[in-house]
Amino acid sequence: MKTYIKTILIGSLSLGITACSSFLDEKPYSDITNENWSEGGKDQATEYTKGEQMEQLLTSAYKDFGNEFWQLDLYIMNESQSDNAYAGEDKEQTRQFDELRVSPTNGGIKRDWAYLFGQISKANTIIAWTPKIKDPNFNNKRQKEVEAEARAMRAIDYFYLVRLYENVPLIIDEIPEISVDNIDEVYPLLYPAQATKEVVYTQILEDLSFALENIPDYSDNKFKITKALVNFITAEVYATKDGFQNADWNKVKEHASKVVNDSRYRLLDKYDDLFAVEKEAEDGVLPSSNLLNEHSKESLFEVDYTSWNTLGNWGAQMFFGVDWKKFNTPSHDLVNAFNKENDEVRKKASIKFGDVTGKWTDKYWASNNYPYCFKMRAQEAANIIIYRYAEAILLLADAENEMGNISAAQKLVNQIRSRVNLPNTKANSKEELRLAIENEYRLEFAFEGKRWLDLKRRNRFIQVMKSCSDHQSDYGYRLNEQKLIWPIPQSELELNENLKQNPGY
Repeated sequence: MKTYIKTILIGSLSLGITACSSFLDEKPYSDITNENWSEGGKDQATEYTKGEQMEQLLTSAYKDFGNEFWQLDLYIMNESQSDNAYAGEDKEQTRQFDELRVSPTNGGIKRDWAYLFGQISKANTIIAWTPKIKDPNFNNKRQKEVEAEARAMRAIDYFYLVRLYENVPLIIDEIPEISVDNIDEVYPLLYPAQATKEVVYTQILEDLSFALENIPDYSDNKFKITKALVNFITAEVYATKDGFQNADWNKVKEHASKVVNDSRYRLLDKYDDLFAVEKEAEDGVLPSSNLLNEHSKESLFEVDYTSWNTLGNWGAQMFFGVDWKKFNTPSHDLVNAFNKENDEVRKKASIKFGDVTGKWTDKYWASNNYPYCFKMRAQEAANIIIYRYAEAILLLADAENEMGNISAAQKLVNQIRSRVNLPNTKANSKEELRLAIENEYRLEFAFEGKRWLDLKRRNRFIQVMKSCSDHQSDYGYRLNEQKLIWPIPQSELELNENLKQNPGY
């Protein structure tokens, strides 16, 4: 029987019930143990009784935005898996993304499954326990705010999961402590079957709806989920879940407008100010520094990095520096796209060219003119902006255009272009403007972890990749609709007989 229980526990860890990270060696649920949260000697079963405990759990869940998914994998999947970048470093695991041949045994898809389900598990605990807390220092308003923040996190995680793997287990209940007496009850919670994407999206929207009603309206600290972010995610979900052609553009407009029309958020005057740091890199070595404009008016949500001892930004080292060949080498296709648009401002903010002669060679770039991603320019204390106001503007432009409001869409696109000294768009028809907005997304958010998912949302990924001017076009023959979804990790299939592999793998 002990062996049986141990097997279940191993399965729960694989599903992400406890998050793990090779880079962030932190205990789940902060440093608080089950022992000092238990009461009544109930076999060490965790009983949460104080609002402070929920706040600490919430803080721990926020810290998961600093794990490997958000610092590294988000950018590999969206940039090197698209026409924006090559794999860069030569590991087989990374080359699979670049060459559009991701395997069920790829370590990246395994760990991302675990990271996202790990944060979901923390959110589930908060959602389950917060309404039960009877603590005079944890009033009803704050209780609902905490639950709303947890529900928003769960919605964001599931939004990534459903776009990456499509049909995934829908785990919305806290997994109880395992005992001999409740194995039959707990077993199906640890080894659930997949839900359809439609069911997952229904839950995402339910969580977002609760969050919109109860989440804090605004915070100067952009490492807090507030109403603007929830409105943006809601708009993006409606723009995605039914396919581009069938999207509910009225809903997209409704929620994106609430962000765009909120005067507390605005574009920074200078594009480069989004990424500028207090100290510049010397000889290609990143400084330990802050962003000059942390928590700016353009930021909807950013991870607040402080130090290696608390939460440190190591991800920047993965994309810029001369100590080893980096991930996500910018593609000629992207550079050509900047040049075609005469977009010097965003090109210089996005790509840094350097001399790596004698360090390594690259089959696509000369050693004395080698490009790096340049959006992350400092390590340790430099925040990473995950969502920003400009994206809401372009999403609203999508909605206006698809609803036939060409002039309104043009004005929104021109807001983005004017900041980087580009003339107004020449696109005049719905079809022309659709492609113009897509191009603005690419140039505005290069190396911010958006491209692959944006092309998938538009149902344009296969067409774009087959026409790419770089070597990625050579892999276009591998692409079909089934390959737009990642495989379920092989390790999960081996542990959970209720999971089924996605078609094509």
